[in-house]
Amino acid sequence: MITLAAARIRVSNWLFDHALPLWADKGVDAQGRFFEQLHFDGRPVTGVRRRTRVQARQIYVFCEAAALGWEQGRAPALAGLDCMISTFRRDDGLWVAATDDAGAVIDETPDLYDMAFVLFALAASHRVLGDPRAWPLALETVTAINFKMASPHGGWEEGLPPRLPRRQNPHMHMLEAMLAWQATAPDPAFEAAAQVSLDLCRRHFLIDGAVREYFTDDWLVDPKEGHVIEPGHLQEWAWLFKQAGDLGPGAGVAEGLHRRAVAQGRCDGFTIREIDPSGAPLDAGRRLWAQTEAIRTGLSFGDAATPVLIAKVFETHLATDVPGLWVDSYDADGRSHDQAVPASSLYHLMTAFSEVLRYEA
Repeated sequence: MITLAAARIRVSNWLFDHALPLWADKGVDAQGRFFEQLHFDGRPVTGVRRRTRVQARQIYVFCEAAALGWEQGRAPALAGLDCMISTFRRDDGLWVAATDDAGAVIDETPDLYDMAFVLFALAASHRVLGDPRAWPLALETVTAINFKMASPHGGWEEGLPPRLPRRQNPHMHMLEAMLAWQATAPDPAFEAAAQVSLDLCRRHFLIDGAVREYFTDDWLVDPKEGHVIEPGHLQEWAWLFKQAGDLGPGAGVAEGLHRRAVAQGRCDGFTIREIDPSGAPLDAGRRLWAQTEAIRTGLSFGDAATPVLIAKVFETHLATDVPGLWVDSYDADGRSHDQAVPASSLYHLMTAFSEVLRYEA
């Protein structure tokens, strides 16, 4: 029998003995900026754009590592924060999308998804590092988003200039970031921004007990892609609704999303990419992030299958020749075509594994 206690030992060993030391060593350049990818032998991949969202996610990862007792995480977290602030900020209070390897800005586009993770990283930097820049920068960023990216139909534009189809995903991560701030340094601006995402989900994203992904400009279901449901996002919203407490739509909605993801979104024990409103698979492949969301949310609902899923993740996604890396994606036939290891997945692993390590039955 696979137990949660055994899973916790396995998670701790992988995270602190392998993954964090590897990414702190090979995943950071001489200036303190994070690489987007590593090769499967552990060497950094160069020549690809360095996205703001990845810089922010890695800052969070190493802050959280320090919060869990891995004090070596503080140095890369602070160096990454310094670089993000000095390189990725725009003059208008928003943040650019990407730089090249040398740190030159190659995409100045403000993207709501990027901004959400900047805010999430700043919350972790405030909570763990006590960095005095984090709180004023977060307020400045939220103010700029509200002023420059507000949509006339509710919520915020996902980018500037606006683009279609509209997506729920950036708004979900804005909620995540605002809840992180409310947990560490509450402010009316953060609560109001969290409420924007929650209201959008109540009024538009949630349809017949599931969260849709794609919408028109005025938040109607997109005629081409509006039928798509991602079970991983059902799990993620369920988790966030529980964190939102009284601000959210209630425990029943959160549990309903979790149960639907389990009932319709699993194949061979894994959470698949996409289903339609009837529960039929649209894409039966899988990504690592969806498994971590299922782990984290499953723990919060006491899902007895969670230790089994953790073991399955170790036997597949994390079974790399170099410990501390991962296979991010598999197709519906169980084959992976990945050529490198994306740094962005470490954020998902950390959000799930930190819950495993802190969980008390």
